[in-house]
Amino acid sequence: MKPYLLFDFDGTVADSIGKLFTMINELAPRYGYQPISQEIFTQLRNLNLRQSFRHLKIPLYKLGQAIPIVLHEYRKIIPELDPCPGILPVLETLKKRGIPMALISSNQTENVQEFLDRHGIDCFAWVEGTGGILKKHNKITRQIVKHGLIRKDVIYIGDESRDIKAARKSRVKVISVTWGFHSAEHLARYKPDYLAASPDELLKIVLNISAQVLA
Repeated sequence: MKPYLLFDFDGTVADSIGKLFTMINELAPRYGYQPISQEIFTQLRNLNLRQSFRHLKIPLYKLGQAIPIVLHEYRKIIPELDPCPGILPVLETLKKRGIPMALISSNQTENVQEFLDRHGIDCFAWVEGTGGILKKHNKITRQIVKHGLIRKDVIYIGDESRDIKAARKSRVKVISVTWGFHSAEHLARYKPDYLAASPDELLKIVLNISAQVLA
């Protein structure tokens, strides 16, 4: 069996980090907070979600309130997003090699599909929107069961430390990519199975895994 790749969307396939920074600063005054500098935003790349709230001096109890607001506003900018630089040829190569792929996103399925259609991305066997960012491991496990995947063949690919935690809880391997939200240093602390610094490196990792599986 070949590995089955489950891709995260934001920061892994879609180049959303810059847009997210702009959106957060536009939302901040509306909810009584000061916009953050690029320096502070860079610092947040080394922190998990709860640490980020503490760093910004936002009470943790507001986390549950903030997530739906951010997701609602973020969905409005999905039509403005472009693919992460270098990811399209990698996806095309993996498709030609016959490596099965799917996509899981905290966004709504139709919004993600619109992005894929607009950029001519047709490599994913299925696309599932989960409608939230919490308890991601439950959502990964649900899709594994729904689509009849063999857990030992599944590799989750994401750009955040919570992706690593979710993969661990879901009992699947994980490749962390460093071109998304969290920095390479932060991701390394959570010890992913693989760490890819570029889409080309991601391709090499997957092809190497595939070669080992088929050997």
